[in-house]
Parts: sequence; structure tokens; C-alpha cells
Amino acid sequence: MVVLQIQQYNGFVNFVSRSRTNRGRGRASTTVCVQTQVAPPPTRTQKIMENISVGGEAGGAGGVYSYNALKRLDNIWSNICTQPTGPQETQQIVSRISGTSPEYGVGDNLVGTFDIAVCGGTLGIFLATALCAKGLRVAVVERNAIKGRDQEWNISRKEMKELTKVGVLTEDEIEEVIAAKFNPNRCGFENLGDIWVEDILNLGVSPAKLVETVKRRFLSLGGVILEDCSLSNILIYDDLAVLQLSKGDILSTRLVIDAMGNFSPILKQIKRGRKPDGMCLVVGSCAHGFKENSLSDVIYSSSSVSKVADSNVQLFWEAFPAGSGPLDRTTYMFTYTEPQSSSPGLEDLLEEYWKLMPKYQGVSLDELEILRVVYGIFPTYRNSPLQAAFDRVLQFGDASGIQSPVSFGGFGSLTRHLGRLSIGIYEAIDGDFLDSHSLSKLNPYMPNLSASWLFQRAMSAKQQSDVSPGFINELLHVNFSCMQRLGDPVLRPFLQDIIQFGPLAKTLGLVMLTKPQIIPPIFRQVGIPVLLDWAVHFFMLGLYSFLSAYIDPVISPALEGLPSKTKFEWKRRLEAWKYGAGFDYEL
Repeated sequence: MVVLQIQQYNGFVNFVSRSRTNRGRGRASTTVCVQTQVAPPPTRTQKIMENISVGGEAGGAGGVYSYNALKRLDNIWSNICTQPTGPQETQQIVSRISGTSPEYGVGDNLVGTFDIAVCGGTLGIFLATALCAKGLRVAVVERNAIKGRDQEWNISRKEMKELTKVGVLTEDEIEEVIAAKFNPNRCGFENLGDIWVEDILNLGVSPAKLVETVKRRFLSLGGVILEDCSLSNILIYDDLAVLQLSKGDILSTRLVIDAMGNFSPILKQIKRGRKPDGMCLVVGSCAHGFKENSLSDVIYSSSSVSKVADSNVQLFWEAFPAGSGPLDRTTYMFTYTEPQSSSPGLEDLLEEYWKLMPKYQGVSLDELEILRVVYGIFPTYRNSPLQAAFDRVLQFGDASGIQSPVSFGGFGSLTRHLGRLSIGIYEAIDGDFLDSHSLSKLNPYMPNLSASWLFQRAMSAKQQSDVSPGFINELLHVNFSCMQRLGDPVLRPFLQDIIQFGPLAKTLGLVMLTKPQIIPPIFRQVGIPVLLDWAVHFFMLGLYSFLSAYIDPVISPALEGLPSKTKFEWKRRLEAWKYGAGFDYEL
């Protein structure tokens, strides 16, 4: 007789087979145990995401929505958290070879020779179009198709107008790609009071329409697009850079622009796989069924520091009406953290999101139809922007680290620097200033960007904290209240991620006068070394402000008489003063 018993322990099932034989008075018994692991029950996130159609996925951050893609990104994030500190072995994408490039013919699968090759098309197409409009021969290499995601980008009209200045879009085209408009916009922190502003991130732009419009313009200007074609390696010669592509094609160019984002393989080689200093984790959804849907949240916190998985986190929210319908709304939940083994995963945050979002928005999850689930990880480094490490290779956008440590980067960061960079790159091509030293002038030190690092640290929950769980909300509310009292010239640049010396000094002064007791906890929250480092950047912010306001007007008229390379370098220096002081911002 055979008896089958099933025993379950700690997620494992034991199938125990007992064979018994009776022969007279004797008894023989044999036991065979087979152990197999039972899959854990699906999470709420998995159930929701597997019931959503994920057609129309695109490249770039936030362009994919499937559960499998979430698990892949969570694995990447987990590997970042557990990797050792310091340089790592990385794939060598870029190699320097002495001498001139060889002659390539048709039999070598030569696509062509260009002034500029942009690697990464989702956001790179914007810079490529601006450069093509200046008469340069430009090719774009994209491993997927160049198309924008379904999920809207939230931006201000002022930032969108930057695209018209560089010839990427017309005013009429801007109106065509705007899917939603909304005002006013709220900033609030855990029942301490709300601050309302107008025209901050108050437009929802359709990336699908926008990227397609820019793509058509790029092609009409003579640009070349290579889609479904990834980069294998780059050989840097004295006269050209040669790109070897995945399909065996070869492309030669005078300059390579790396627009492949935060996880660019070129960026990884330059940083030698070093772990990021900080990370912004973002999860959210676009859903149908919201009754109250006319206002937006720029930043909102509904709770103090709390526990997610094994980590303390301070959770923040953003919420915007979506352009797909009057009852459709996008809500984001995000947090700042350091990459460490205890950090929560994206699925952990999504599980928390499903619990907290209904209360935050005043609606039951059962009343909503989830259209998309969105998620992303955005690494930040203290030493940014990234200086050019190779001749003929320049980082652009998120790959350059030009975004603020407290922003999500991407499109908003791109528009601010598009005019400056398109002019600078054109002049570098025109003068053949393509060595790494000259190209580094295009991504210079900017003290207002470096000073922003303190804000990310102040908004990150400590794992072993000696300040109260509500301190971050209290600190942010005090700062925002003081900026509101000081008026639009102080509050509005900050909300658009631009730090200026005068407004920052005024805000700090008013905070110390109105609530001096908050100063000691700040030292405990961010630490003395971070504050000392920030003090250097704050001083440099003041110096750059002085140089841009008083020295620039004296030097600018004299530039025309200088040798071409000296003129190029001084123009970039003046731009560094201006942008590093935040003087590119105008109310």
C-alpha cells in the first residue's frame, strides 16, 4: 500500500510517499521525500498590472508599464543597492586609437559620415533637431523606435517656449501637443498648511504627439534616423569617431552625443560602475474615476517618516489631471534614499501606494479604473555635471548629470539647457574644438546645481534618526512659508528647480529669524560634512552671481577680438556664470 502525505513548512511543500509491505509477521517501510517550493501569492501590484493592457510602451524613463518590466527595473535597483562601494569592472564601450580613421566603403556597411551622431532618441531627438536647424548633418541612433510614452510630461509653458527659441517647435505645434491645462497648484506638508501657486507644472504635454512632431521636423531638415539599432562600441580617432552598431553598420561622425540617460553604457564606463550617491524612487498610476480633478499638487506630504519594507522613508506626492479624460488623473508617490541593502524596492513602494493613495485623493480604489502603472529610479551624484572624459564624446541630458538632485530630470531639465547647448555644440563643431578639455566647457561646474544636493539630503529619511519623524515636513513647511512671504521672485524659481543666491540667502535669513529652533535639528539631519560642503557651493553661488551681474557686461563686448578658441572658452565661462547663478531664469 502507498500512502501520500502533504506537509507544508515555510512556503515549501513536502510530498511524502510511504510504501508499506506486510509479509506475515514482518513489516518493511520505505519513505521518499520530494520537496518543491510553492510560488508566493501574487501581490496587489501584480494583480493590478497583469489586468492592464500595456500597448504603446516606449523607450526612456517611465516608458514601460508592464509587471515584467517592473521586476526587471527592481532587479537593477537591487543590484545597485548591494554592489560594493568604489570602482567596478565595466564594459569598455569607448576606445581611443591613435592616428586617423581608416577609409570605409560601401562594402563595410558605412551608413554615412556626419557632423554629429546622437545616441538615444527619445530625448536626444530634441537636441538633434535644434542642431539640424543650424545646418549640421545629424544622425540619431536609437535601440528602440523613437516615440514618446503615453504618460504625460508635466511642465510649465515658460519651459515649453524654450523649444520655439531653438527652432524645434512652432507656437501652434506647442498648442497641439498640450493635452491638459490646470491651475492652481498646491504645495503642502502634513496638515501644516497649504501654499497655492499658479502656472507651475500646470501643463500636461503628450510625449507621443510631441516626439512625433519633433521627429517629423528633424527628418524634414535632412536628419537621419537609425531605429532598432543599438550601439556596440565607439572608436575615437584623431579626426573622427567611428560607431559600430548592433546590425553590423558603421557610422562615422565628428562628435558623439550620449543622450542614453541615467543608465548609458558610456556613462557607466566613465564612472567605472560607481554606486550613485542618492536615488529618487517614483511610483504611481494614471486612473479613471476621479470626481474632483481640476487642481494639481506640485509637492505634497500627507505623513511623517514611515516604514516601507525594512527602511525609513519620507513619502511625497504629486498629482495632475490627465489629458485623456475629465475623470482621469495621475498620482505619483516618490521618496529620496541612499542605495543600501535595506532600501525599499519599487514593488514595495507600489504596495504602500495602493494603501495610501485612496486616502490622499479621497477616493476608493474600487471606484477607479487603473489605466497605467508608472515607476522609475533616478540616480544622483554629488559631483555633477559630468565632465567630458573622451575626445569627441559629450554627455547630454540625464547622462550628463545636469538635472537637479531633487528633480526627476528628463524633459524639464532638457528644455532649460537646450538653447545654451545647441549654440555651444554648434560653435565647437564649427571651430573643431572637440577635445575633451573643450567639450567639458559645455557641462561646467554650476554651484546652484551642487547646492541642491543639500536639499535632497534634507528630504531623505535617516535610518537611525535623532530627529523627530515629522521634522522633514516641518522644515519644508517653514521654508516654503518663508519663500511665500518673500514673494514670487523667491518662490517661483525654486519651484522650477532653479536656485539663486539672493532668494536663497533671504529665505535662510527669514527661517533663522522666524524659527531659530529648527537650526540644530538641521545639523543632525544632514550632518556636518554635508553642511560644510554645501557652504562652499553657497559661497561659489554668490561669487558666480557677482561675476555674472558685474563682470560679464565688461567682458562680453571684448570677446569678438579674441582668437576663436579663446573666444569659445570665454563664452562658455560666461554661460557657466549665468546658468550656475540661476540668472537664465526670468519671471
